[in-house]
This record gives sequence, structure tokens and C-alpha cells, in this order.
Amino acid sequence: MLAIFCDKPGELVSKEMPKPSRASNEVLVRVRRIGVCGTDLHIFTGNQPYLSYPRIMGHELSGTVEEAPEGSALATGDIVTIIPYMSCGHCSACLKGKSNCCRNIGVLGVHRDGGMVEYLSVPQQFVLKAEGLSL
Repeated sequence: MLAIFCDKPGELVSKEMPKPSRASNEVLVRVRRIGVCGTDLHIFTGNQPYLSYPRIMGHELSGTVEEAPEGSALATGDIVTIIPYMSCGHCSACLKGKSNCCRNIGVLGVHRDGGMVEYLSVPQQFVLKAEGLSL
């Protein structure tokens, strides 16, 4: 699959890489639309202190479900969006319902590779059906 990497500030490179395999608790999403925001621009210009290069940017995205876990409320073809703030669910903040303060948060496109790819596999709890919305 095609992926866009920011190899270093000011340098974007397209690379072929393997399509991700879906883990048992994950949803494989075909990325269809992606927004470019200020965070991406800061990464590109080298003004984002919370990441290391190279990085696949992109945390504002929508797509369609390619594969979902058995028994999931999601089905192949569903239009979805992804919550980019991937909290751990186990730290003291998460246990208090404050996942935005997660001590181990992994933000797509910042702490972990993001959505400037053709396919992305993410934990099911971060994938939302976008009923009534277009891509």
C-alpha cells in the first residue's frame, strides 16, 4: 500500500509498504479522506515537539471498514471515523474516565503513525460509525 512519510522537517516521501494485518480486537479501515491541519503543518515544518521522524502524519480521517472483529457492531463497507487519541484504558486517568489525560496516550500521526496511508488497523473502541455522514 502507499504511505506518505514526513522523513524529516520539510520532506515528504511516498513509499510502498505492506498492508497492515488486523489484530483480533482491531478494525481494518480503508482510508478514504484525510484532513491536513495545523498539527500536520507543525510536523512538516519541524515545530512539533512530541514526535520523532520519520512519521506518517494524519489524525483527521474517514474511511470504510474492510474487516471487523466477529460480533462487532461494524460491518464491511460501513463509513467510519477514527478517534485519534488512543488512550490506554488502564492508567489512573483512564480509570477515572478522563481518557484525554491518559498517561500513555498515543495520538495518531504524532506519537504513532497516522492516516496518510491506504489502510489502517486500529483498536475497535476508537472506530466510530459515521451514520448519516458522508466520507
